[in-house]
Amino acid sequence: MSGVLTFRDTGKLEEADEIDTDPRLSTLAQFYDIWGVGDVTAREFYNKGSDYSPALPFQCTTILTNISLQGWRDLDDIVEYGWDTLTRVQQIGVKFYDDLRLKIPRAEVESIANTILNHAQDVDSGFRMVIVGGYRRGQSTCGDVDVVLSHPDETCTQYFIGRLVLLLEKSGFVSHTLSLTTRNSDRGQEPLQWKGGMTRASVGFDTLDKAMLVWRTPESEDMDRHGAHGLGGNPHRRVDIIVSPWKTVGCAVLGWTGGTTFERDLRRYCKLEKSVKFDSSGIRSRIDGSWIDIEGQELGKAPDMETAEKRVFEGLGLKWIRPEERCTR
Repeated sequence: MSGVLTFRDTGKLEEADEIDTDPRLSTLAQFYDIWGVGDVTAREFYNKGSDYSPALPFQCTTILTNISLQGWRDLDDIVEYGWDTLTRVQQIGVKFYDDLRLKIPRAEVESIANTILNHAQDVDSGFRMVIVGGYRRGQSTCGDVDVVLSHPDETCTQYFIGRLVLLLEKSGFVSHTLSLTTRNSDRGQEPLQWKGGMTRASVGFDTLDKAMLVWRTPESEDMDRHGAHGLGGNPHRRVDIIVSPWKTVGCAVLGWTGGTTFERDLRRYCKLEKSVKFDSSGIRSRIDGSWIDIEGQELGKAPDMETAEKRVFEGLGLKWIRPEERCTR
């Protein structure tokens, strides 16, 4: 309660301020901000050197004594003493650490998203897109760019993600592909039935086709229909492209829009009040495991992606909540 009162009176929390004043917490926070590094790995980096052995050659023990026994304390330590132990994604996260921590203005988010949509529509003009994440919640700046792509013709979304990424790479916008998954296409874009006790890892829930990318607008890019705004310095940006079949696109937009707490509470509501399982790839009954077509049914295909999302709210017995009101952490 004292922490709540302190925050009420001062607008600050002592625990939060400790990140800036405690060297250990400050270092852990820096490591945690590396793309591809979670809390466990951040602590492992900080505690590097626990495997020290006196039997090592003298030159090795000297290095370990001076550096590793106290652990890694900054990005330079990671590069100098642990570069070869990092995954490819972590190496990219370290290399572009400063760029990827920069916030992205809304205008740039829109420009990047339009570049993606224009490339998709060069393949088929029927592709539609919604910018999701913090942008859709109204944030003035975003940590990354998240877009959901779909097409009323389901054959057009089958394995489209790989083709789109290749086009963007050839155009010079994608510098690195962190991951590319096609498990939704691999299963024929059919929603999986759910059985109690199954884990996401074992059955592939919430595994829409997606690409996690590092994006950099070419410095010479003009403002044509395929180009984002020319940006001074053109920093690297994190971009996620999610491709959903039209029959579940409302769930995809809903699942990728809300803040963490909003999405958690939505899943909890679905479980306790509706006996269904919700994620961005669809809604399934917890009674018999079957997929529930909450977006189409007798109404037919939704005319657009936003309408599809509203049908999900209605089908779950919920009032429409504006994206700007889904800002939770």
